[in-house]
Amino acid sequence: MNVEEAIMRRRSIRHYADRRVGRALLERVMKAGIWAPTGSNRQPWVFIAVTEPDTLHQIGVVSPGMLWDAKALICVCSDQRKAGTFPMGPTLALFDCAMAAQNMMLVALELGLGSCVMRSTNMAALREILEIPDHLQPELSIMLGYSDDPLPPAPRRDEGVIHWERFGREEGTTDGTDFKRTKPAPSVG
Repeated sequence: MNVEEAIMRRRSIRHYADRRVGRALLERVMKAGIWAPTGSNRQPWVFIAVTEPDTLHQIGVVSPGMLWDAKALICVCSDQRKAGTFPMGPTLALFDCAMAAQNMMLVALELGLGSCVMRSTNMAALREILEIPDHLQPELSIMLGYSDDPLPPAPRRDEGVIHWERFGREEGTTDGTDFKRTKPAPSVG
């Protein structure tokens, strides 16, 4: 499968088969995360893999978005020391972590694993369960496992969010000289 196919095929999988996810697969998934784009090459992420059933259960208790049958979880944290002290540092670190998570979910799909992002978690409790130090901020978690169900059909996507050259232009050529306007041009003057 090529990258475009993987992007269009990936779904949020919420039910998992009773099958352990091996360490080697999780390492490959996390290594994909470190190759994500990152602002100023700060690489402000830390990944914590969890496979121990009791720990997964503890996380589930403090995470309304977590389903009990996930066989592995990767907690994606931003390292606030690497985020820097400039005003947008923490926000950019969150963006970097989200891009790393997307890389990980695409590789998980390639490896035959289902995944689902979860942020509905009591972050203070998660910090305590995973013994996360103060300089790391848990941003999101990725539940992983072998899908217990066939992939659901692709949900319809709204292509109306795509515009050319300026907002409101739905069609155009690569040189920008021909387009169909969907709303009147603004008056200037």
